[in-house]
Amino acid sequence: MQTKLIIVAVLLLIVLFAFHKSKTQVVVDGSMINIDSGSHHIEGKIEPESTYQFIMKDEGVSINTFSGDAFVTVLHLKTAEQLRVQYGDFFRCNAPGAIQAIQSMRGVVLVTDSDQAKETISQAMALVKASRIPVVSFTGARIQVMKQTSMKMNVVDNTGTLLFFVRDFKIVKPDFLQ
Repeated sequence: MQTKLIIVAVLLLIVLFAFHKSKTQVVVDGSMINIDSGSHHIEGKIEPESTYQFIMKDEGVSINTFSGDAFVTVLHLKTAEQLRVQYGDFFRCNAPGAIQAIQSMRGVVLVTDSDQAKETISQAMALVKASRIPVVSFTGARIQVMKQTSMKMNVVDNTGTLLFFVRDFKIVKPDFLQ
């Protein structure tokens, strides 16, 4: 009986330790930011804060890359509105304006230390997974990555993916097309 309790206690400690290590930890010190998430470590500089408005189109695919609270393809709302005025529905592959939309889309990683922002980001990602195109607005800052490691090896990311530190996140409209 005592052996079973010890085994259960050890297993519980292992699970708690694994959960703690896999959880993303964000530390902001002035204009500097450190992010630890599983085997990923990022050190960067936070650029001046701004408000951003995007449409969220597709969930990013992350194979041993840092994906933060969301890895998603976005299009600036202003660009999306201009394309819609000029071409109508530009989301179909052969639609006029589709090439311009694809060329204007960017992969972004969103990171936050706010539970409320995490929850709203999760809601927006659920809409994306359901093939909706949410219009979102967030206050935050781009992260200029100074150092990035994965499994303690240096990582050089030339993909053009932007990282944002998000302070406040809102879903303005659940679907851009409606």
